[in-house]
Amino acid sequence: RNMFKNRLFNLTQSQKRLWGAGAGVIFVGGVIKFGYFYLSREMIINNLERRDREARSYLKESRDFAAWAQKDREKKLIPLTDEQREGLQNYLAMMKESNKEVYPYENASSRPRQSRRQEE
Repeated sequence: RNMFKNRLFNLTQSQKRLWGAGAGVIFVGGVIKFGYFYLSREMIINNLERRDREARSYLKESRDFAAWAQKDREKKLIPLTDEQREGLQNYLAMMKESNKEVYPYENASSRPRQSRRQEE
């Protein structure tokens, strides 16, 4: 510590100016680097916030459309009779048996209604 002070005081005037210029360059470079990263960070955050707002808006639009489309389909849908519903469930059970890779898991809710009724 004391040695550093002695060396600093023993420098010539031109050496002191040179060290001062070097320290100034390093300081200015640090300030510029800090400013650049601060501004770029702000730009990135603002861009992400804008994209998030747009994405949320599109998601809301998509959900609203999906709800409308579901209601529209339900209005146009002809209700199935019990016999048709049972036939559909039997068809789905048959497809499940023949396509194990499409329906890999079996649980109580995937069985046809007819067989569930017989068990009860």
